[in-house]
Amino acid sequence: MTNSNISNKIQLEIIQQHLETVSGNALLCSNDSEFSNSISSDNLQVLSNPDKIISDHIDNLLLTNSLEENISKENKKFDTIIIHDLFEQIKNPKSFLQHLDSVLTDNGTIICSISNFSHINKIFNLIIGNIESTFFNTSRFYDLNSFLLFLNQSNMHITKLTRVKQEFSSESMNLDDTLIPLQLIEMYKKIPDHDVTQYVFMIGKGKSVSSETLDFSSQFPKNYLLPKLQEFFEKYNEFKLALTEKDKVIEGLENSIEDITGYSGNALAKKDKVIEGYEESIKDIKNNAVPALAKKDKVIEGLESSLEEQKNYVGVALAKKDKVIEGLESSLEEQKNYTESALQVQKNYTESALQVQKEYTESALAKKDKVIEGLENSIEEQKNYIENIEEHVRQLESKMGKLKFWKK
Repeated sequence: MTNSNISNKIQLEIIQQHLETVSGNALLCSNDSEFSNSISSDNLQVLSNPDKIISDHIDNLLLTNSLEENISKENKKFDTIIIHDLFEQIKNPKSFLQHLDSVLTDNGTIICSISNFSHINKIFNLIIGNIESTFFNTSRFYDLNSFLLFLNQSNMHITKLTRVKQEFSSESMNLDDTLIPLQLIEMYKKIPDHDVTQYVFMIGKGKSVSSETLDFSSQFPKNYLLPKLQEFFEKYNEFKLALTEKDKVIEGLENSIEDITGYSGNALAKKDKVIEGYEESIKDIKNNAVPALAKKDKVIEGLESSLEEQKNYVGVALAKKDKVIEGLESSLEEQKNYTESALQVQKNYTESALQVQKEYTESALAKKDKVIEGLENSIEEQKNYIENIEEHVRQLESKMGKLKFWKK
């Protein structure tokens, strides 16, 4: 189902539900006979012209000031007026709405729809230059804010709003990253109502707020894309500057390659001369190699003779060596026997000497004990003798003292 069919279906559902709740006359402005036939109402009047586009027909009626005469006989009033996809095509929508207001009852309702100019598909069609889209074949464009301000300035207000949505599909528009970067698409998806393709309004008489208030609020930015675009183009300029620097580097590398190519040409010419010199050297070496090989054969022959003589000499020397080794082994055996015999004699002598020394030591120790005993006795006698002398001296000193006393 196309988006137009979806929108028509939603509009018909809204219209039918409304007509079931109200009575009175209804007016439909449309050349779409299929759409008109889908509305079930006994009091429905249709403004159409099979010979002209309906918007052109209405513009002519407005221009001749005969719109009211065509839609309202005998000052007939309408409780419901249905405007089917006309506001973008009519050249003077404000005059059209004023004429409709004159034939609408005080509590009447206008049901209309507008396409959302800010829908993501329409914006990207515009960016890629797809201006042949049927959407752009209109007199004017609306978004929700601009249409609300338009209604308020016409002394009307919205009583109900329905959004008809269509999800964005890059495949359906044949877009790829070379046309629209994915980052830009994701940024635009953050804008409110980016996926709303059409608004369906139910409108009543009178203002909801002042036009000055709506005009003031509409001046505030509601597009979150612009700051992101500014950031995107700043990065783009940085990238462009980097590309310029890269081009300079590439140019420098190309100049270096040219210099290297010229140097390589000279080097190759020198290389050819060097190779030529090597070839001459190889020829000289080859010419000198033949006599050298002949001399080499004679040298090898002399070496082989020398090796044969060395082999014979070594054989004789090995035979003599075996005899010498045999003599040395016999001498070693005799030496071994002599050493063992000498060691046995020395052992016996040592044991005999140790025994004699032992006996002498024991005899000496016995004599020592007797000598020590005699010395101890002698010391005791000397000690007694000294004590007797000391006693005798004391006695003499005592007598000498008495003698001195008597002399005094």
